[in-house]
Amino acid sequence: MYIPFQEMPAQARIWVYQASRSLQAQELDQIKQTLAQSCQVWEAHGAPLQASFEIKYNQVIIVAVNEAMNAASGCSIDASTRWFKDLGDALLVDFFSRDVAVVRNEQMELFPLGQLKAAVEAGNLTRDDQIITPLLQTVQQYRDSWLSTAADSYLKRYF
Repeated sequence: MYIPFQEMPAQARIWVYQASRSLQAQELDQIKQTLAQSCQVWEAHGAPLQASFEIKYNQVIIVAVNEAMNAASGCSIDASTRWFKDLGDALLVDFFSRDVAVVRNEQMELFPLGQLKAAVEAGNLTRDDQIITPLLQTVQQYRDSWLSTAADSYLKRYF
């Protein structure tokens, strides 16, 4: 069952999906409609999941499940992954991008993993840049540490 994201409890589990490009308004509307419908009927072994999502920077989607109500199962997680595979196919976008997302002035810029060292050396990525932390597991972690400086993240070895 779908609930507003702000009503998700702190311990709710999350998954972060990052699009390979910024999404247009029409695409965002399609994504919101698809995800709201999908969250409304999402189940794990026949038990309804209390779920929600939030979109940031027109490019990152956070999906949350309140596992205190019912836990997500492998099959239900696979189902949510298919939502993004299907949306990606329809919109010609990759929601499984593992590029590093840097946020500057409320805009997101992606840096391919294989080009991080060169980006740092060229001054295009600095230790003070804000990056999205993709490996968060709970809504509380998301609320507390959604963005971190590059120097305080897994990228610190480049500085």
